[in-house]
Amino acid sequence: MSEKILEVKDLVVEFKTDRGTIKAVNGVNFDVFKGKTVGIVGESGSGKSVSALAIMGLIPNPPGRVASGQILFNGRSLVNMEASEMRKIRGNKIAMIFQEPMTSLNPVFTIGNQIEEVIELHQPQLSRKEREAKAVDMLRLVGIPSPEKRVKEYPHQLSGGMRQRVMIAIALSCEPDVLIADEPTTALDVTIQAQILELMKKLQKELGMGIILITHDLGVVAETCDTVAVMYCGQIVETADVKTLFNHPRHPYTKGLMDSIPSFDSTTGHKKDRLKTIEGMVPSLFDLPAGCNFQDRCVNVTEQCRGSLGEPMLREMELPQHRAACFNPLKEFEGKGL
Repeated sequence: MSEKILEVKDLVVEFKTDRGTIKAVNGVNFDVFKGKTVGIVGESGSGKSVSALAIMGLIPNPPGRVASGQILFNGRSLVNMEASEMRKIRGNKIAMIFQEPMTSLNPVFTIGNQIEEVIELHQPQLSRKEREAKAVDMLRLVGIPSPEKRVKEYPHQLSGGMRQRVMIAIALSCEPDVLIADEPTTALDVTIQAQILELMKKLQKELGMGIILITHDLGVVAETCDTVAVMYCGQIVETADVKTLFNHPRHPYTKGLMDSIPSFDSTTGHKKDRLKTIEGMVPSLFDLPAGCNFQDRCVNVTEQCRGSLGEPMLREMELPQHRAACFNPLKEFEGKGL
């Protein structure tokens, strides 16, 4: 088995608001291994990005805070770590690609300046010429043509796909042990999406880093991930290796996400079935129901889901390392298959 480099244990992240305190992340557990990719999937607001920001030590305080739980990087606790120590790890040992490259890149500095800034911060022993050369090398590594020219350009002069590649170059400039990719292919056309995902897999193989891939796209998960955690209302409701999850999903929410994937007849190119949706709305974190948070949208709901037994906890299913938080897990379901 690969070496475990990051552990998230019982993570709880709270935010104080005018209406009271909410738990945006509530008891999340997962591990990241060297050379492996963990996918975190779920609808918007499920707590995926907040979990990533907690790992990076970027939860704004106030109003947010890590209320309890542990985040261990190579055995060292990142929770309540001194700011000066965390700065040595953030961007160096644990790096993050943010959702929108146009807002993440500084519009008044060149691409080269922004890559060199990270290198200078974490590798101060390098000379200016060495930093400039490394910036060019990083752009070449992520497949940007004419890197010697691009380092002198500004973000607005690049396409969306190129800007995302620049973000990857910045994140990889210090060869991190863990890369967090938060919706790395959002707003990119499908051709560029495929190129970015293929690039991440290639670089992971070369550098041996662990990846946390945050997405709502199960197609991306099937293509890139080794294990998957499905989140809903700040909690993980199902977790398994990617093949098990697609072939034998047990939580009704996971089934709903898979049903919403369009299917096409490969011979005719036409859509096979009417596109399905998950009925209803995600409950407000200010007014969560007693019992299972998914009960009002679930096709498999029973009375025991409505509060008498409290919240369902993750428990082992039939297959190894497959767990689901459901009082009435699906007995039979033909998954999408991999």
